[in-house]
Amino acid sequence: MILTDVLFDPLCKPIKNYYEKMVAFMEEEIEFWLPDSVWHTKSHSARVLILALVIGHQKGLSDKEMNSLGMAAVFHDSRRLDDGIDQGHGSRAAEYYKDYCLEHELPYDAATYYITYYHDHDDSLGLSEIAKSPYLSEQDILLYQIFKDADALDRFRLGPDALDENMLRTEEAHKCIEFSKYLLLKSSKKHY
Repeated sequence: MILTDVLFDPLCKPIKNYYEKMVAFMEEEIEFWLPDSVWHTKSHSARVLILALVIGHQKGLSDKEMNSLGMAAVFHDSRRLDDGIDQGHGSRAAEYYKDYCLEHELPYDAATYYITYYHDHDDSLGLSEIAKSPYLSEQDILLYQIFKDADALDRFRLGPDALDENMLRTEEAHKCIEFSKYLLLKSSKKHY
């Protein structure tokens, strides 16, 4: 299992069960179109998963909301065509998520779909589409912001100056900056 040793960190203990369930699901079930990716790997998705769950726990999210974040983390980069900007990989991943739910008789969650679909767009578009959806609520805007922060916090994999801290949306994400560097260090040392 990816990054299991970090689960003993006090920050991760409350999300350990969510993480283990979601990362096992990703490892066993989710196909990534770019398996030889340098930047958008299952390890990246696992770090985003941990960060989203940690921030979600700190925000006091419900089990359903934590599941929405977890599924978005698992699927979000699964349909990339390249390691560049690849505008549209979010919509492809969201459709993969939706189809997967139908084919495997899993409950479909509109928040997961929208978060995944718009994670590769500017916030103004993502927030606008979430606000317009009759299936989503104000709380889903928070889920989108948490997810975008979790994905952004793993930008250190691109270089030491790759994260613009001023772009983070939540107070909890600002407090996770050093933790995100720690996660990257642990995964780069192959501590699985």
